Amino acid sequence: MEEEKELRFLIPIAKGLAQTLGRDFEIVIHDLSKEDSIIAIENRQLSGRKVGDTAPQLLRDMLNSIKENEEMILNYVTKTASGKPLKSSTILLRNERAEIIGAFCLNIDLTKISIAQNFLKDLAGLEEERALRRKFPEDVQDFLEIVIKNSLELVDKPAHLLSKEERLKIVKYLDDNNAFSIKETVNTLARELNVSRYTIYNYLEEVRAAETWL
Repeated sequence: MEEEKELRFLIPIAKGLAQTLGRDFEIVIHDLSKEDSIIAIENRQLSGRKVGDTAPQLLRDMLNSIKENEEMILNYVTKTASGKPLKSSTILLRNERAEIIGAFCLNIDLTKISIAQNFLKDLAGLEEERALRRKFPEDVQDFLEIVIKNSLELVDKPAHLLSKEERLKIVKYLDDNNAFSIKETVNTLARELNVSRYTIYNYLEEVRAAETWL
């Protein structure tokens, strides 16, 4: 209950944002100290969730793989239970001891954007369906497959011919695109590169250490 009291000041902010941005923006506040984590939700018609519902599995997976001192995970693609595509961002909320106690989540309905893009594609005849899928994958697994494929295209070689420097380049690309916030990225990439998951963790550590010194 103490955590919920700390988070309730955000409720007017959620209401104000929802009224400003419109009905295509769902805003959710989670109190992660309890199972029925949703303590506020605006424009809930997007997902059909309500106050008292539990956190989705994706949010729990993110919390299990969060980077130290990471404050937010932005612009990833999810979908509702009915299959509606969403562009999502999660802002992590910490107490004075830097412990994660909640999450402030924004979900944008991509349905109208997809309709508009399809209309423009038909009108201009320029964009292929495949390109649209690359921009707006239907779920997290689709996003993961696409971003790993894009990373492999950077080097354009079979996995068994890659040098360590090329593997590091792939890992850096994925890290820059927040792919490692998805739980299965390490295992999937390890299979693609035919290395162990611990090798991927070592590459990731090496990439981030190099960035620290830039």
